Formats: sequence, structure tokens, C-alpha cells
Amino acid sequence: MPLHVACRVDDANKHEYDINQIIFHKGKLYSAADDGKVKVWSPDLKFLQEVQAHPCSIFSITANDDTLYTCSNDGTVRSWDLNSLKEKDFLIKDEEVEFWKVKYDQGVLYVGDDNGNMRIYKNETFYGSINVAIPVKDLVVKDNLVIVAKDNDVIVTDLHLQGKKPQFGVTATIVGRGPLLLVDDKSIFMSRDGRDILVNVIGDKQHFKQVSTIAGAHDMIVNGGAAANWDGSILLFTGGWDKVVKQWKIENDSLKADGSFAVDFVVNSMVDGAKGHIYVAGSDGHIIRLDV
Repeated sequence: MPLHVACRVDDANKHEYDINQIIFHKGKLYSAADDGKVKVWSPDLKFLQEVQAHPCSIFSITANDDTLYTCSNDGTVRSWDLNSLKEKDFLIKDEEVEFWKVKYDQGVLYVGDDNGNMRIYKNETFYGSINVAIPVKDLVVKDNLVIVAKDNDVIVTDLHLQGKKPQFGVTATIVGRGPLLLVDDKSIFMSRDGRDILVNVIGDKQHFKQVSTIAGAHDMIVNGGAAANWDGSILLFTGGWDKVVKQWKIENDSLKADGSFAVDFVVNSMVDGAKGHIYVAGSDGHIIRLDV
């Protein structure tokens, strides 16, 4: 069945300005936008609740079992009760930097800023920081590999957190840019011009091998993407400034076009939900759910 809109947020409850990130966590969709708000939605995009988390743009959000984390260009990282959205803590306040990315993975919170520094927290306790050479616009984690990107390069860092302080070393610098996506043994990102899709296999020795490229996958820069393995079928979804969401199928390390859908807004962020559901968010607070 081709991609189609199953539901959409209503105009009365949507964000006032552009949405920068959405995550699907524990059966709910969380959105963060330039209006400084976090909004929570049911799987069918019914409005549930919101909080004015920051006075200005929220660049990124992430969550664990009971806490939502937000970061902003106001120089703060804050934590919120996942269910009530009541404030828990001012985790960081540093007016000298903008915090661009937060990512929670396996008990560790990673916080990246516009100076290329990444702060690491265990159980909300500061553990240490490293410099990853580029401003951290996007960040994903696979085992002991931390992968970051901005607009020109993808930096792969081998990071170990067992000692008294982080032990790390850069293992690869790859020409490319976000969005960064992981699915199974594959890392997917864009070329520097933001229009070509690059598929890499992460080998046994953590070596990145490019196995597939789709040149000119989009007519304009891709801002968001989602990758999912649904019952052994690996699907990739991409969207950006051309206002088109495209679906791709990954088989035998190759990427094949598998459908598309034109939306009426610039796509900034995408995430997969339940099987067959892709959430798409972007300009002027719009969010839709596309069903496959």
C-alpha cells in the first residue's frame, strides 16, 4: 500500500513555529520546537499535554524510562518528569555555548554543543567531556561508537566509559552530513550537498564501508530521516526542503526507491512509531503520521 496520511495534528494545538525534533517513546510522540515548548501526542496525534520548557528554541530532546531531557540555544539542558512534564532539574547552564543535541543511550546521557564538546552524564551525574572536532548537530550511538555530524563531515569516535574518565579516539572522518540513522549493522547519512543518500556497513572491526549510494535522492537538502526493521524488512524514509517524503527499501546492502508522498511543509524531523507508522514534522508546527 502506498504512503498515505493517516492523521494530523489540529491547528488549534500545533506548535506556533518550526519543529526541530520529534521522538516516539513509550507509546507517545514528543515534539520540540522554536516556540520553546515540548508537546506530547497520542499515536493518532491527539494532543495530550505541553510544557514551556525554554524561553527560546529547543534544538533536541531525548528520554529514558522516567525523564525527558531538552536542550536549547539559551545555554541550558533541563530535565522533566516524562509523564507529568514537571521540571526535575537544571542539568547544565552555560551561557557561553548553545546546546544542539541530547541523546540518551544505555544509561548514559550525551550532550553536544556548538563548540564540538560532548559532555557525558551517568545517572545525571557528570562523568566527563570530550571534544569531537565539529559542532554536534546530530549524534547517534552504536555500542562504543559515537557518531556525530554537522554539515561537512561525519566523525566516528571510539569511546570507553569504564574508567574514572572517558577514554576515546577518533577512528574515522567521513565526508557527509546528517541526518544520522542506524539500523541493524548499517549507518546511513547524507553527502555534503545534502541530496545523496550514503549507506555504510559497520564491520566487525568497526570499519565503515560504503555499500550503496543514491545520487540526487532528493532535489533539495534532506533534513530528517527514519529507518526501521519491521519483521525483517528494512525501510528508510527521508524528507527535507523539497517537501517530499521518500520511502526506500534496503536489500542485500542496496537501496531501492519504494514510494514517495508530497507533503505541504518543509520536513525537519522524522521518526518511526509502531509497525507501519512514520511521523513527519517540520515548518510552522505541522506533524503528520504516514502509514505504509
